[in-house]
Amino acid sequence: MNLINAATTPSIAVIMPVWNGREYIGEAIDSLLNQTLLPAQVIVIDDGSTDGTLALLEEYASKHPQVQPVRAAHGGVSAARNKGLSLVSSDYVYFMDADDVVAPELFADFARVWRDRPDLELFGFSARKFNNAPLAQRQYEGTHPRHLSGELNGGAALLSKLIARGSAHRVLWTSIISKALIDRINSPFLPIQNHEDAPFMFGVYTQARQAFFTSSAYYLKRVVDTSLSISTRDFSWVKNYFIARENTDNALRQHPVANVDRELVDGYYAALMGGCLIEIRKNRMDVPREYDEKINRLARQMTRNNLKLRLLWRYYPLYSGLLYCKRLLRGQRHPG
Repeated sequence: MNLINAATTPSIAVIMPVWNGREYIGEAIDSLLNQTLLPAQVIVIDDGSTDGTLALLEEYASKHPQVQPVRAAHGGVSAARNKGLSLVSSDYVYFMDADDVVAPELFADFARVWRDRPDLELFGFSARKFNNAPLAQRQYEGTHPRHLSGELNGGAALLSKLIARGSAHRVLWTSIISKALIDRINSPFLPIQNHEDAPFMFGVYTQARQAFFTSSAYYLKRVVDTSLSISTRDFSWVKNYFIARENTDNALRQHPVANVDRELVDGYYAALMGGCLIEIRKNRMDVPREYDEKINRLARQMTRNNLKLRLLWRYYPLYSGLLYCKRLLRGQRHPG
């Protein structure tokens, strides 16, 4: 039930891509329809599903005018999000995954912050993750925390502060973003399966004029073994980092942003840069010849002042053996 006067609040559009997600999407949509402040639009892009997802969406749409199902040919999550953005007529945009849920007070709490800051362009918050189990059996733990709170000016200083606090999320689902800011950064989602949101969020952080952050966790992330983010990775995971990073570098060359330099971009992408080396070694990836120099250059940069990464990259069997011993010792200290 909508408990807040919509006339005094900003309108919010939710964009949710889905592909063969009938099993979970009902719970995701219900969490939006159970908000104490309803979103104006729930734009669900059915990315060519074959499991009856579209029929379920049409059933929701027949009962709830906010739900707008859109049928599309299977083109991937980025194409779906770009399509969703073209249909937004609301003041703010929230991107959500189709197998997750949001806390019922998310949009109402955002609106309360907005009332004192009607020029707000970015509202950031934390998340929790839960095991894929029936509601009564779920266990929750923190993920993607925001270690800062309050109003902040945007730009390079904002991103620098977020990086320093471990709060510069490259994911979409811990931010509500103004449509005006999205139009201003003009950064369509890249046609890749990993890291496609990283260049977009870089633009959001560095070009937002006013932001507000809270450590409150509103997003509940379902851990599903088949999700793209945790499934077995091949070299495309690494390749997509280079595509995303090149997109950011090219955007900055074409449209420089005040006080944004290579060091700041490196800081933003640092976790992915180190992750590339980890994934190559952990999954014994074959590096294509055309990427040899890029990977060697990345390895020199990331291992120069990082002993852990240097050990992992140069002596992986030793590194994995030490990790195994550490787990054994931890198990002895904490017997089951």
